[in-house]
Amino acid sequence: MRFVATRVLPALIVVGVVLALIFGTSDDPVGQGSERAALSAQPLLRPVARRAAVPRRPHVILLILDEFPADSLLARDGRIDPVRYPNFAALAGNATWFPNAHTVYDSTTKAVPLILDGIRPRPGTSADRSGHPRSIFDMFARRRYRIVSAEEASAICPPRFCRGAPTRRPAILPHLGHGRPERFERFLRTIRPGRPGFWVKHMLLPHGPYLYLPSGAQTRPGARDPLPGMLSVPGFHDPFLTRHNEQRYLLQLGYVDGLIGRLLRRLDQLNMYDDTLIAVTADHGFAWQVGVETRRSVRDWNVEELAPVPLIVKAPGQRRPRINGAYARTLDVAPTIADVLDFRLGYRTDGRSAFSDAARRLRVVRLPTRDFSAIVRLSGRRWEARRRRVVRRRLRQLGSGDWASLYTGIGPNRALLGRRTDELQPAAATRARASIARESAFSDVRRATGIVPTQIAGDLRGPRAGRKRDLAVAVNGRIEAVGRSFYLKGDVTEHFALNVPEASLREGQNTVELFEVGAGGRLRLLATA
Repeated sequence: MRFVATRVLPALIVVGVVLALIFGTSDDPVGQGSERAALSAQPLLRPVARRAAVPRRPHVILLILDEFPADSLLARDGRIDPVRYPNFAALAGNATWFPNAHTVYDSTTKAVPLILDGIRPRPGTSADRSGHPRSIFDMFARRRYRIVSAEEASAICPPRFCRGAPTRRPAILPHLGHGRPERFERFLRTIRPGRPGFWVKHMLLPHGPYLYLPSGAQTRPGARDPLPGMLSVPGFHDPFLTRHNEQRYLLQLGYVDGLIGRLLRRLDQLNMYDDTLIAVTADHGFAWQVGVETRRSVRDWNVEELAPVPLIVKAPGQRRPRINGAYARTLDVAPTIADVLDFRLGYRTDGRSAFSDAARRLRVVRLPTRDFSAIVRLSGRRWEARRRRVVRRRLRQLGSGDWASLYTGIGPNRALLGRRTDELQPAAATRARASIARESAFSDVRRATGIVPTQIAGDLRGPRAGRKRDLAVAVNGRIEAVGRSFYLKGDVTEHFALNVPEASLREGQNTVELFEVGAGGRLRLLATA
């Protein structure tokens, strides 16, 4: 993996990316219940016979994702994984990708506004117009753009530019709990040709709760985890639970990739793709470290995961891919959009265009702590080296390319994966027992409902209190996942949680079995659903 100077992708990669298949559907909502449409592979862009001239006032789309450590996208060659994330790769295949882009703040309510105005965060400012009186919205309003802003954690666009826009920032937790796909779908429907438009969407994804699969299905009906606390501080100290949750995050990132595909395909269907500037970024990253008290607040020891964010900029008319190694910052997004369009923001910013000489000269990562009491500073060389270690660890444990490799690199007794249970010797009976959460979900799996229960979780009880045990999950008689039980901090109950591949569950009735794995790979049945 390299994070270096600007270069054009090799021709073979370009062809593969431009012809990549995306996940997309018709204009049916991607929501819950029977109206959910499965995300299916469709061509990204039609061939261009003759490219029209780029308009003087192109359309602009700014997509801000949330809690997204950008190096999660990388495959073993250091590029965006075109198999797991074909739509991110396809967009980068027509755009400039900044692999060294990073945030300048670690909390959404300040990290999103600074993207919209290019001004450094300060203590005491609110995520609304009173704290950010000038922003990129003013630039587009002066040029008589039609503006649509779907902010989910800020209220920067004034109502006079954005009809019906709130004047105070909305509460984040309710937005995280429900309606994320539906709100994205409503945003997509606002994109249409005609008068030049500026569309802004802050999407609270791939941020948890983690319940979406790359296919578009959900693992459960609601946002609440089957085990309270498993995705928060009580679970941060357990290595297997950490990897289990990182699996869920990567699956949800695959779902986000499908939404990116929906956006690109809509632009193509409306003949707007070449006439549109597209910028995709995120507010900040997330640290998948074990034994910590925070994964969201920047520290000297987690800046390699909290700082990197995606930044992909497709200029109007651009069909050639470029990789730019500049240390672009979220602070630079608004000035970069202005620079590409040759517009003037109309006020002084702290950010600079990511294409500028100033951005190319930057070789240090610098973030204030959340309370502004200190500055976390790291040289670019050390930051890149630490990021490479994180990527190597993720690739070793959670694979790349085909989603099957997500399930084969973590947990003990991995040689059991794929084995039939009737081929394995049973162990002596045990008094230990388990209960599987939402066990009735496996008795009648119907993908048309949008629910595919791939997370197997619950509680254990019996002898060996306080100790962990090796586990295996079989679906319809085949071992599909291995792992270890865990204890949440301050909780004496033994828990388990394992993810199985979506393809392991068939339509209708399924049999799910949880086993304790003993010496020699012998299995003791703990629960059946």
